[in-house]
Amino acid sequence: MDQHKKIILIGPMYIKDMRNAGGVTVLFEQLLEDLRELGVEHLAINSNKSAYRNIAETFFVVMKTLLVNMRKYDHVSIHGTANHYIMIAPFMIFFARLFGKSVSLRKFAGNFNEIYENGGAVKKGLIKYVLTKADLSFFETKYLVEYFKTFNPNTFWFPNVRRRPEKSAPKSDFKRRFVYISHLKDEKGTQELLEACKRLDERFDVKIYGPVHEAKYTPEYVARYNTTYEGALTPTEVVEKLREADVLVLPSHREGYPGIVIEAYSVGRPVLVTNLPAIAEIVEEDKTGVLVEPKNVDALVEGFYKFTEETYPQMSQNAYEAFEQFNSMPQTKKFLEKV
Repeated sequence: MDQHKKIILIGPMYIKDMRNAGGVTVLFEQLLEDLRELGVEHLAINSNKSAYRNIAETFFVVMKTLLVNMRKYDHVSIHGTANHYIMIAPFMIFFARLFGKSVSLRKFAGNFNEIYENGGAVKKGLIKYVLTKADLSFFETKYLVEYFKTFNPNTFWFPNVRRRPEKSAPKSDFKRRFVYISHLKDEKGTQELLEACKRLDERFDVKIYGPVHEAKYTPEYVARYNTTYEGALTPTEVVEKLREADVLVLPSHREGYPGIVIEAYSVGRPVLVTNLPAIAEIVEEDKTGVLVEPKNVDALVEGFYKFTEETYPQMSQNAYEAFEQFNSMPQTKKFLEKV
């Protein structure tokens, strides 16, 4: 990319309590860190609604900041969820075209095809407008790239990424220590995990971390199921807890590329996850992890027992090597080259 090109980026940024930061926020902040390291001149506009009093204020501040600064930059890029595409992107594209600026879109998560197909006429129209009018479009999963190439041929893969932590290495010993790090809510398979924990024998140690999103998941409730809730974590603490464990478990009902799976790979930890379309793109059965059917407690219990002392060292090595395609800086450079 021309070293003088300047970029405005719109996306969700950290607020005070980083323990409640979602995966899309972590991902956008990682991109900003890469751009600072590469010396790319940019302006980041925070679209995290938690930083504002309401959605209306979010929209007003984002648009005002964009319009005030548009003339000084060459390219505008929005990084967001479906709501960003529907609420902010149409206006961003309109004003970018008005000022003669190029535009790129980057969609987080993996169910955008369902959102489009199930949307009404207005929602479908807005999505089609932003995808066809953008110069470039990036999606987190390969199946979404193929699906939306029909809207815009300049559609590319930009996966969930992380940086590999220092002093990371594959693990050789297996002590049946499993860890769940995600939001505590039914959609993440929290209840199925608890039911499975109740059926594991005493050799297993399962710890649960993350922000509580459904009130029933109190420490006392979790304790009934032969496991413990250990609280929410900062991004730095996530890596520490993954290193302490042998395997990450994430029995979600719906996912794109879960950032926590990428982080597990970065420190050589295989995963026990549900066999969803996006996850199946990044987890190889019996090589980097074990895939089980979602919402199936029996299958989840069986999955725990598929990890053995004999197979674990090679799975850890495979997970460690699988991380390379999700290494942040190479993917950021590819993004900049296309921009």
